Amino acid sequence: MSKAPPRRRKQNQQTRETNWVVIGGLIAIGVLVFGGLLYLALRPSQAQPVQTLAEYCAENTARCIFMGEETAPVTLVEVSDFGCVHCQAFHADTATPLKEQHLDTGDIRWIVMPYALSASTVPAAASAMCANEQGRYFDYANTLFAMEPPATRLSADGFRQAAETVGLDLDQFVSCMDDGKFLDMVNDNRDAARAVGVTGTPTFFLNDEKLSGAQPLSAFSQAINSLKAEQ
Repeated sequence: MSKAPPRRRKQNQQTRETNWVVIGGLIAIGVLVFGGLLYLALRPSQAQPVQTLAEYCAENTARCIFMGEETAPVTLVEVSDFGCVHCQAFHADTATPLKEQHLDTGDIRWIVMPYALSASTVPAAASAMCANEQGRYFDYANTLFAMEPPATRLSADGFRQAAETVGLDLDQFVSCMDDGKFLDMVNDNRDAARAVGVTGTPTFFLNDEKLSGAQPLSAFSQAINSLKAEQ
């Protein structure tokens, strides 16, 4: 009687072939997964652009102060802090002639976004918004910035003195301050400014072009005239 041929070797061969098929499939899947991850990592960002401060103020008019015509060819956004010596220098040397030469003539729309570098200057920024309720922001800000020593312009007594100097309705002003009406808004403004890279004051944006520091009037005039020429 003849013996049946051994089948174990054939079975082992089939098993090895099956294993290679499985391994090959896993490798193919891995390549596809890696390729997908690589594509996601390298594809262009779909993130929305950061909102400019001019856009922020246009959408949140109660949080900003507006001077000048909406149709002005240049929009200037000012981010200042009442505890900042460079902001004080800007208001002492440049703010009034800038207003006379470019705001009053219709060149610019001046938007102020009340801002505070720290918690200690939040009430001062809020006080300026209270003054703005009576249409006297510019005079109030210049008066407050001129006060010495710096601690005075960051105090309740300093706020009241500035309000009296520019002729505000004191009852309305004090009520606004006592209610803390604009404190949260100042903090919201700080978050918005930080989102566009504001790390110090004063910072200005002219048609969204950044200008940092207490620049002389000539720097503003040059930028404004250049932007007007592009219209």
